[in-house]
Amino acid sequence: MDSYSNYITRDTAGGAGLANFPGKTLEIDEPGVFSLDILDAPNLEVIHLKRLKPLKRPHLVLSNLPKLQQIILPSGHPGAIVHFNNEKAPRPFVISGVVSEIDAAWENTQLRLESAPNHQHWSRVICCKADNPVPEPAGNGLVILNGTMPTNQDQLTLGPGNDWLLTNIAGLRHVQVNTGGKAVLQQVPDLRTVNSSGHGLTLEVSETPMLKRVSGVGERFTLRQKTQAQRELTIADQWKHACIHSSRLQTLRFPNGASLALHHCNALHNVEVPLDADVECFGALPASLLHSARFYFDESSLNASFERLKDGDTSELPAVLSILAKAYEREQVVLSLQKLHALCKMGVAPDLIWNARRELATRHRDNRAKNKRSNRPFNEAAMSKADLFWHWKFPEDLAPQGWEADLKIWEYCQRSVPAAADYGDIIACTCCDDEALNTLIRLAGNTPGDTGVFRLTLRCMEEYLLKDEDFLLNRNRSQNRDPTMRLVKLLIRPRAGSEGERIVVAFLCNILPLATLVKSIPPIVHLCPGVFRSQLMAMARKPEAWFRARTETLAFYKRGRKLEEYRQRLMQIALAPCTSEDDEEDEEDDELTIDPGTNYTLFQGEA
Repeated sequence: MDSYSNYITRDTAGGAGLANFPGKTLEIDEPGVFSLDILDAPNLEVIHLKRLKPLKRPHLVLSNLPKLQQIILPSGHPGAIVHFNNEKAPRPFVISGVVSEIDAAWENTQLRLESAPNHQHWSRVICCKADNPVPEPAGNGLVILNGTMPTNQDQLTLGPGNDWLLTNIAGLRHVQVNTGGKAVLQQVPDLRTVNSSGHGLTLEVSETPMLKRVSGVGERFTLRQKTQAQRELTIADQWKHACIHSSRLQTLRFPNGASLALHHCNALHNVEVPLDADVECFGALPASLLHSARFYFDESSLNASFERLKDGDTSELPAVLSILAKAYEREQVVLSLQKLHALCKMGVAPDLIWNARRELATRHRDNRAKNKRSNRPFNEAAMSKADLFWHWKFPEDLAPQGWEADLKIWEYCQRSVPAAADYGDIIACTCCDDEALNTLIRLAGNTPGDTGVFRLTLRCMEEYLLKDEDFLLNRNRSQNRDPTMRLVKLLIRPRAGSEGERIVVAFLCNILPLATLVKSIPPIVHLCPGVFRSQLMAMARKPEAWFRARTETLAFYKRGRKLEEYRQRLMQIALAPCTSEDDEEDEEDDELTIDPGTNYTLFQGEA
């Protein structure tokens, strides 16, 4: 045994590196080291770690040790983390001692595995060839098999008590799993079937394009396929949970499962699961699961599809519209509306956009209540019912973005889709959400010209004024911030017209509390003097009860005098002379400078 003192380099943080050791056996006694790198030792066969830093998890890097056969870890430490890499497939080797995590790489093989968090760490790790296995540990160990199966054998039995990892094995067609721990099968190109007898088994399978059947009993099955020669998969008998990642699988049978998760299974058309199974879909939703699965989509994949659409690849448009229409959950619907608006900017046909928006609104409406799992049918009747309301349930912090995207979709579609144009009446009649009305007025003020949103805003205000007295009074009392500057944007342009001016002025005077009204109205009366005067004089003649409901709470002996002050003040504003046209032109920039990009909240905030 050669001394290693001339080959090791230590640092002050508990790490050390040992390179180019020439001997076959290496015994290390380093009580101050817990992280050790052993590199480039072509003759090294045995590593014996007698002592490392107490109570610290050993961290080993083993690189380019082609003849390694055994590693002996010290006792009394937490499970070691082992990183192994070699240029070619290694000889069989054994790690004796507690290991919690191992990863390895050689030639065209990469693997990584952690011990189950609810089980003990592995007491032994064996890495060997499939045609010449080392005797497996008695229990609570990890066995790694690789290589090629013997010519006269095409199946393996994985014994109980251990975890198993099979990687890059050619010629293996059937695996019998008898362990109740964890089994990982990766890069097994000829594998057809897997059967299990281990209760509680977790089975992970990847890159097995010929796999067609998993049977027996087990807890959880996970499949990841990049290529799929077999387009059908059956998970039979008593498997409880399954997770499938496959873009080419077409038919899945899971007759006895309790839960199923499908990730980007774009080609999957036929799915057989129990009626009471919990189904989640990510990225794509099979038609057979439309009414029974929770659907999620990956925003990065959706963005990639949008980039292809921008480049002229329209083949993905139907799939994108289908995904957006089915992403109706409260946390998803804002992004769906924003993406539909992005499709509007790309020039997608308005009828396609509006149909997707109708489906999204219907599914969102039917699934926003507590009984959303009641499997309500999706049909034309459900869509017609949803068309009678303008209502979304957005997350509170994303509500403005959601309402804005929906309004812009409507404006794009109403020009050429009659159903969208008719829906404007529904928006005007059912716009009862404060944030929705805020967003509508903001868009109308910031958009130049006589746009559809501007005309819709006037209609919403008109419907608002037709509400009963209790509704108007409640909104008047909830008004905490002065929205005058936002509404003035609707008056300073010639697009409003006399009727529009009357509606905006009446709306403004009805939503402002009296204390705010007498302060904010005088500087803008000159914009529409006749309309303002008639509105203010009509308000000054209101009965005492009308004033009392719109003023702050006062002592009874002060109330009468205060109400009379408000009445006189309204009359004074109405009868006061307005600024002349010449003075108005001179002072326009000084007195009424409005930033079109400024947002003034309508119903929320502080005075």
